[in-house]
Amino acid sequence: MKCLMGIDMGGTMVKAALFDLEGNELATRGKRLAILYPGKDMNERGIEDAEKMTYEAIREALDASGVDPSEILGIGVTGQANGAYMFDESGKPVHNAVLSGDMRAKNYIKKWYADGTFKKVLPKIRQSIWAGNVPAIIAWFKDNDKATLDRAKTIVTAKDFVRYLLTGVFCLEITEASAIAGMDQNLGAITEEIFSAYGISEYLDRLPKKIAACTEIAGYVTEDCARKTGLKAGTPVVGGQMDTGASLVSVGITDESRWGIIVGTWGINAFLNKTPVVSPDIFMVYHYCVDEFWKFMEGSSTSAVNLEWFIDSFLNRGEGHIYEKCDHMAEAAPWKDMIIFLPFLYGTNVNIDSKAAFIGLKGDHTPAAMVRAIYEGVIFCHWYHLERLQKFAPMPRMIRMAGGAARSKTWMQMFADILGVSVEVPEAEELGALGVAMLAGVGVGVYKNVVEAAEICTKISARYEPDPEKHAYYEKKYSVYKAIINALDPVWEMVDALR
Repeated sequence: MKCLMGIDMGGTMVKAALFDLEGNELATRGKRLAILYPGKDMNERGIEDAEKMTYEAIREALDASGVDPSEILGIGVTGQANGAYMFDESGKPVHNAVLSGDMRAKNYIKKWYADGTFKKVLPKIRQSIWAGNVPAIIAWFKDNDKATLDRAKTIVTAKDFVRYLLTGVFCLEITEASAIAGMDQNLGAITEEIFSAYGISEYLDRLPKKIAACTEIAGYVTEDCARKTGLKAGTPVVGGQMDTGASLVSVGITDESRWGIIVGTWGINAFLNKTPVVSPDIFMVYHYCVDEFWKFMEGSSTSAVNLEWFIDSFLNRGEGHIYEKCDHMAEAAPWKDMIIFLPFLYGTNVNIDSKAAFIGLKGDHTPAAMVRAIYEGVIFCHWYHLERLQKFAPMPRMIRMAGGAARSKTWMQMFADILGVSVEVPEAEELGALGVAMLAGVGVGVYKNVVEAAEICTKISARYEPDPEKHAYYEKKYSVYKAIINALDPVWEMVDALR
């Protein structure tokens, strides 16, 4: 059976999945990736562990599928955007991977906003700057661990690291290269002028010069990778796309008519437009895999990863069916309740120093009420982003969902109730992997273009309609959420200084 493979290195898992040419999943396997916390505001990953888990996920998916490796026509790669994976001249890591939720560089972001650097680069980069950006991480290492940075001869992100494991070739890819706050969008190139503005021009050559298109064949599976995974040497591997785009294309976001939300490690909210803008009021405007479109995006590391923390800290993941248990807890709790959760455990979209918090807890509240508050707080944070996007386009009455939380019927109904819109959920589960498998299909000629790939592979399995009574209540509760984050804004820097 002819098929395609997608590999997705996310915030907490690396997954490999095989799909037939109509987008039906044949097999998927995932391996959990540990997040390391070596110091204040630091989120890292062991690169050797990530390499091992990637190869294991591929091999296990192949074994589970029963597919002859020679039947895999092409492979696409995706992963958590930004962050930094650093390697020496021989391709060996010089440091743990710094993840995109890492906040060690936040003081550089404060400085660049205050001293005019952001204002200077904005017309070129067309996006906000934040601590997980590649340039910010480089700036931190330059001042705090220059020896490590000087040993690094190549710096890439998660997706490009996965492609390197497959092909032995380091390169960038256009959508993510345009989303690291280092590319001059007018030129389609990462420039010395921008890196000079950040004070890191001497490290520009650490980024690979090659920038591949999403559907361009960027390399081929090596003999070494074939031995470690069971893949066939010579299998084409395309540029791929970062996860925020891969998941959206797999749910059929290929024109202006639909908006998409991803509920995962990051909360992503996006729509497409043919005309880019330059504005400090939007998180990102960058290239998309459908050539004529730009992606307008609002997002932060404030989404379903908050539930993962609660599970790992207070529940027993090992007992199985933990997400179903969380859904049952959320459903059992009263939907009218005073608890409000601020989902800022791993980042924020309101104040760079803000932290997570439960507001309104009382002695009679249960863990179930806290789980429901997490579900609600994550949705409120998405709503906050959606309000910012509505400065540039009216929100449609239907939104398509992606991300791990899209599997939760409870959470999806809450999205519909809270936002007051219809919510559609795709049939496929591994949407990031499917999205880049589709791109691989375009690259090797299975599909004419990305739009045709989406028409063939995107299938909707469920639709949720909002409850007007609940939406009216949640409008009031959301106004309280916003009042709280505004009221706390002056104190977060003092709280941060306590540690």
